[in-house]
Amino acid sequence: MLVSAIRRLAGWIESTCVGLAVVALAYMVFVVGFNVLARIVFDLSDTAINFMLPGAIEQVSYLLGLVALAALTASMSGGMIAVDIVVGRLPKALQIVIARLWFVAIIVLAVTLCRLFYHETLATFARQEQTQDLRLPMYLIYGVYTLECAALAVVALREALTNRGQHAELS
Repeated sequence: MLVSAIRRLAGWIESTCVGLAVVALAYMVFVVGFNVLARIVFDLSDTAINFMLPGAIEQVSYLLGLVALAALTASMSGGMIAVDIVVGRLPKALQIVIARLWFVAIIVLAVTLCRLFYHETLATFARQEQTQDLRLPMYLIYGVYTLECAALAVVALREALTNRGQHAELS
């Protein structure tokens, strides 16, 4: 019952992370592409025309963290991609143990990052810190990173409980 609930929750989390990563990555590509073109116009007009997006570098840098965490969470399904010379030759039971230990290590990493980002969320909220260019509240950024790390922990937990030693194959 509990494993089934974790599976359903992890499936929903993965879908959400994929959607979040796609939207954030598309926006990043738009911001970078638009600003490259705007910079060309800016230079060609001898600085008379400036329609560059404010805080573009700041936006992209914080979104990169979000995309990386969301993509890592979404990539857990069915096991991580593995290139193994040794593990593939081990007995299946030992492969399962190694795979599950790997996911336990990911859980420990995700929970540790979640805790650190959570404390940073509280600290930046208390200090009312803002980003340099756009003056966005830093606690929102760290809060999203905290949620992404919690999502990673849940999906890794599902894999630790259900993974049968399989991993995504390279073709």
